[in-house]
Amino acid sequence: MNINKHISEINRNGFSIIENVFTKKECDQYIVKCEKVLQLLLSKKKINTISTEAQAIDNPFQYDDFFFKQVYFKKIDNLLKKLLDENYVLINSNLINRRKFNHPNIKTSLARTAEWHTDSRYLGGKRLGKGLSFIVYIALEDFSKENGATCYIPKTHLITKIPKRHGRYKHKILNLKKGNMIIFDSGLWHKGGEPTHKSRWSIFNYYGPWWMKPYYLFDKMLGEEKINSLNKNIKKMLHCYSTPPKSSWERISTIVTPDGEKY
Repeated sequence: MNINKHISEINRNGFSIIENVFTKKECDQYIVKCEKVLQLLLSKKKINTISTEAQAIDNPFQYDDFFFKQVYFKKIDNLLKKLLDENYVLINSNLINRRKFNHPNIKTSLARTAEWHTDSRYLGGKRLGKGLSFIVYIALEDFSKENGATCYIPKTHLITKIPKRHGRYKHKILNLKKGNMIIFDSGLWHKGGEPTHKSRWSIFNYYGPWWMKPYYLFDKMLGEEKINSLNKNIKKMLHCYSTPPKSSWERISTIVTPDGEKY
């Protein structure tokens, strides 16, 4: 993989596509797992992120260890280290299907990604500069206008204004082939496309610098036993080596190595 090429494309356009990250067989295996977890959540009425127009499953590895494989991608590790730094971490991880879907337990049609937004951070009414954090999508099915593919506004990662949620902007459709990955600057203006009854499962990961807060407390979510069973790359992604100490008596540095030594 040509890392410098992808960095140049991200800096210039706000995104870069990496082809054939997953095989068709791997995508199909993922989709079976996605649908299985969705049915589990529906049966338990754990549906706070699931609507009739988008089914989002936060941190699916809490339900099935299979999904730990999406936490850390060796193929893009060096790219993310260059874009962020060596100690980059996972901020959030989702499975998302932007489709029309009805079920007796679903009571809302609202979709949290249906309006124009960024996934960056704001201070004083302005977005912080480009390159603060990055979104990684993997299309488990082809993305097109026919199945609610993501809409985006080119080069908006270069401006600091806040998009109007319901604004009418000239935009493009993010067409992706099954198994392809896209990495885009979290400051790029985007939203979910118009949903149809066609399926459009995707992996959606958010990566940032070690000092950025995760959306959830992964150690509390998974428990000590599960955390300790994970390999060091996944533990690093889940902030195990970048969580602040409770006091300076424990240690002074925030960042530690996998064996507990200070950087």
